[in-house]
Amino acid sequence: MINTEDWQFKFLLREIKKSSKIDVEMYKENFLRRRIGIKMRDRGIESYYEYAKLIKDDEAELNSLLNTLTINVTEFMRDKMPFECFKDLLLPQIIEKKEKSGSRLIRIWSAGCAYGEEPYSIAICALEFLKDRDEKYTFSIYGTDIDKNCLKNAEIGIYPKKSLKNLSKWQVINYFYEIDGSYRIKDEVKRVVKFRYHDLTNEETFSKFFDVIFCRNVVIYFSEEQKRRALRNFYDSLLNGGFLITGRSESMLPSFLGKLKAINTTEKVYQKFPFRA
Repeated sequence: MINTEDWQFKFLLREIKKSSKIDVEMYKENFLRRRIGIKMRDRGIESYYEYAKLIKDDEAELNSLLNTLTINVTEFMRDKMPFECFKDLLLPQIIEKKEKSGSRLIRIWSAGCAYGEEPYSIAICALEFLKDRDEKYTFSIYGTDIDKNCLKNAEIGIYPKKSLKNLSKWQVINYFYEIDGSYRIKDEVKRVVKFRYHDLTNEETFSKFFDVIFCRNVVIYFSEEQKRRALRNFYDSLLNGGFLITGRSESMLPSFLGKLKAINTTEKVYQKFPFRA
């Protein structure tokens, strides 16, 4: 028999979904209870039911809660090794494959992109990779998130100095304009990145034919079922032989180990086997 607190918690989750159109049950329950509990204590509210009534009537509180539940990291080239692996290991393989097929388009998806630092970092790596080469390739990079405020800021592309701390002085000079102590990404980088709203656990695949998908430190907070949905989405979205890069602390579900082969166990880089699940 469900107790009162559990019933109220489920009621709150339904109210969040009804008001925001976001199914937060994708996250692990202990993560949700911890984050929501912090917001309730800040407001002096003791029951999930009372907090559900608050977010129903207070859009600002709902948005504040959603910002608390989404994990938004604000650094360029956060953990440099995955980006170096992308540039030094994956891109040469992709280019070799494109030369054989005659294609000149390379498509990359940054899933759970927050304020846009990751897809812009990917774009910088791509531009650096091509600058000393004669080949003419077009990069199409997509950044997706469920936080619409993050996506708006990502499209603007203005960042505080601290978010550039992992970039070299040369990269800052070449890819940013300094404006009153902040830094705006240059059009050369912006033009290859597009931002879209997308829920990773949606059964509908975002798009297909990606060469690389980055999804780092996002699904670690998902329940196992929602993680399975996200991984299925990624698998269906990748080209045969395409690559998935996850976070170092994230483990692959056993049901996908025969479909996504680990090619770098340290940086958690996987390659799609050329057959459907």
